[in-house]
Amino acid sequence: MEEAFLLSSISNIVFNVVLCCTAVTLNSVTIYALRKTPSVPMPLKVLLLSLAVSDLGVGMVCHPLYIARLVLDLERSVTAFPSFYGVYLFVTSVFTYGSFFGVLSLSVDRFLALRVHLKYQQLMTQNRVMIVVISSWVLSGAMSALYSPPKIPVHIAYLVFAIIVGTCFVVSGVLNCYIYALVRRHANQIQSTQVHGNAPEVANTRRMRKSAYTTIYVYLLFLLCYLPNISALWFVGSSRSSIAKVVKSYTFTLLLLNSSLNPLIYCWKMRDIRQTILNMMQNAFPARN
Repeated sequence: MEEAFLLSSISNIVFNVVLCCTAVTLNSVTIYALRKTPSVPMPLKVLLLSLAVSDLGVGMVCHPLYIARLVLDLERSVTAFPSFYGVYLFVTSVFTYGSFFGVLSLSVDRFLALRVHLKYQQLMTQNRVMIVVISSWVLSGAMSALYSPPKIPVHIAYLVFAIIVGTCFVVSGVLNCYIYALVRRHANQIQSTQVHGNAPEVANTRRMRKSAYTTIYVYLLFLLCYLPNISALWFVGSSRSSIAKVVKSYTFTLLLLNSSLNPLIYCWKMRDIRQTILNMMQNAFPARN
């Protein structure tokens, strides 16, 4: 059992080293592409940049800290460094909460873009979006401070985390269901508009449709990566067996994997961003005759 635990931990360390490189590289490219793509609406661009910065932070900070924790776990000395463990909890909590609020904000933004449509630009101004983004990061930092060092009992901290996580999951899920329904309705409108030959409106509707699908895929991927770790903490969180440790460690690696996959969704579903990245790669690696 000890040898299996050792092999599993080493494999997990290797996975996190690879994911650290992919998260930093892919999100750095994504941030550059978003800044250089003028066709992306400014509110959507700010929210995507915030989420990409969160994912970049996971690659630059969370992965290295988690690798260090795995190494200390192998040496059975993680409890000997309470200051490190406090920093680890604080940083991972900041980016975890930041991702939750980022996905929620993105879902709200796309819902409003499809629902109110004509009033969207008046409602979602750049200043208001910046206030939302800054507030979400300040709130993430404030709530993460509860864990390092603990300001409240552990069971209350977990209860607060569960309430916030559950609320974000449910609200984002409901909004994305509405987004999907609105997208289907707009798809029918596209066919009707094409008959009357209104090309600009068709192009704008298609662009909104693609950004809406991007939000849906980001949410589904978020569920896929985060729910296993939350479930593991809920069912085996108090267990100290080797199997429980392996389950929690690998589900947390899956959680961190989300930061490497989000840029692939942006590139896949948003043609303008994909084209910007392709142009950047062509300029960096020009073809030789």
